[in-house]
Amino acid sequence: MKQFRTVNASLWQSAVDEVVARKNAGASAAAGLDAGTGAVTRPDQSDPFIVHANELAQAMDEEKPVPDVPPPSPAAGITDTLRFCSAAAFKLAEAGVKAFFTHDDTELNLLKAQLDTPFAQCDRHWAQVLEVYAASRIADKTIPYRRHQKLEDFIIAGRLPAKATVALIGDWGTGQDGAKRLLAKVAARNPDVVIHLGDVYYSGTPNEVQNYFYAIWQKVLGIPKVAWGTKLTDTTKKPATFHLTGNHDMYAGGQPYYTVIDMLGQPASYFCLRNESWQFLAMDTGLHDSNPTKEGEPTWLEDSEVLWLKDKVSNAGGRKTILLSHHQLFSAYEDIGKTPVNRKLLSQLQDILPKITAWFWGHEHNLVIYGKYLSVLGRCIGHGAFPVSPDEIKAPNPDIPIQPIALAKDKQGFFEHGYATMEIGGANATVTYYQYDADADAETAVFTETL
Repeated sequence: MKQFRTVNASLWQSAVDEVVARKNAGASAAAGLDAGTGAVTRPDQSDPFIVHANELAQAMDEEKPVPDVPPPSPAAGITDTLRFCSAAAFKLAEAGVKAFFTHDDTELNLLKAQLDTPFAQCDRHWAQVLEVYAASRIADKTIPYRRHQKLEDFIIAGRLPAKATVALIGDWGTGQDGAKRLLAKVAARNPDVVIHLGDVYYSGTPNEVQNYFYAIWQKVLGIPKVAWGTKLTDTTKKPATFHLTGNHDMYAGGQPYYTVIDMLGQPASYFCLRNESWQFLAMDTGLHDSNPTKEGEPTWLEDSEVLWLKDKVSNAGGRKTILLSHHQLFSAYEDIGKTPVNRKLLSQLQDILPKITAWFWGHEHNLVIYGKYLSVLGRCIGHGAFPVSPDEIKAPNPDIPIQPIALAKDKQGFFEHGYATMEIGGANATVTYYQYDADADAETAVFTETL
């Protein structure tokens, strides 16, 4: 899979993925395959539709113009035809979106005059992609963020036992076989709580959240199944599961995210899960995400959420506090607004950081165990499912302390995936970080610590 942190690039990937998945599901049903699985299967990345969607998405992410691809000649090969159909579908979709918002269809009519005849020769599924993408772009993108009314809101008691196994996994929502197998390993540990640190790819659309997150999450973890759009009422079953906001979860407007957390029995995108000795404070860093490698500010928290968080830390009642977020406070491997530190997020939380036991985040698809930095014991566990090759990881920043731990590579040359568990008993907790060898179907503990 390829990911991009540009909204429209991700929405284009989502549209193509959805149409291809439905096409494949129809073919499978006609052949009597995959009946009753309850989930659409994510298309293979070698599918020509997906390949050309990624080419366009990369051009958008790099802020390059979509190339003018000439209509294929009668003797053109399938690659030239697909490249034309992909580019033409995108250009027609964007022109349609522009006409919708500006009430000026001049550009759209010009494109139709140029492209209608050759585009009519394209596979009919490209027209469906055009429709799905345009509908997503035109849809209301007002994120239905939920604010507390009282400082006591969003405190979750009774779902974290005094003696508990808490599993933490980040950037898991790919819907691919590797993600399913990894989650099965988590389930085999019989956890009391499972927390996902965010990101359902590519843009958190209803199709993706239903098929690549909830259907798999519910089945593998064995949590109570509820119909799409309804709320979980039985919160006594274990494991209790929670889902934070990542940047990709918000690209399609966030409504599918809020629908699914209701189905998990989670009150909001930020919450406090606690027992008598520990509290897990989940933050919403997805709401204000921007692409920190380009222009714009790094992500930050709503001021009201900051006040809520500080109240929980100040009134912890002797509990140890674990912070959870999708985005990182700092990074040894990525720039955040052209520095290694998210200065805006730091300014919001700096005064409570010395009181925090540890902060777990994802976003970077890596396992990084940091030494204490800016008064924070930071842990990046974004290696849940997204494929990363060694070429994508640059040399670490020598000014930020890290433990010498590196993920192994699988037979395809990608880094192995993994997760972490916290074994809590009273005021003590042991954290173990795992990597999973999918080729051997075996996992290894690569680091263990006591908090």
